[in-house]
Amino acid sequence: MTRMTMEYVANLASSLSHDELLEVTQSSLATLLSKDSLMKNLPSDIIIEEILSQTAVEHGQSITIFISRESEPTLKVIVPQNATVRNLKKAIQRHFQLFQRRAGNTTKISWKYIWKTYTLNFDSITLDDDNAPIQNYGVTNKVTLSFKKKKVKTK
Repeated sequence: MTRMTMEYVANLASSLSHDELLEVTQSSLATLLSKDSLMKNLPSDIIIEEILSQTAVEHGQSITIFISRESEPTLKVIVPQNATVRNLKKAIQRHFQLFQRRAGNTTKISWKYIWKTYTLNFDSITLDDDNAPIQNYGVTNKVTLSFKKKKVKTK
């Protein structure tokens, strides 16, 4: 930026209220992102974590995994290539929280209950060791995992 442009922006910013400046910033960011081929499909209320994740996928450092949930929309989760099952579960939780917030849903989810009741499966294999890398189960980029209800153990 030229010195004159920087002074203009500084003067403009000092003349706006906080809410006006926030609106201008969000609008400018949305415009920039919509013109970028890598970022154009991201939500308008994007957070830095999502930008970094998308960039990591493009650089081959992370993978995208789809999570199928019976009658619910499929979730798209991004995790590092060397992620463990535990890392994947935390990424699912984080993504679902963002999904719920954007949908305006304030329902509290008990993830302890979810992980006690359901398992993650890939090609009929249960991802049952939280410390194991997801690659051990054959999970790679753009695969779909599913939630399956755990079978009740009979005594």
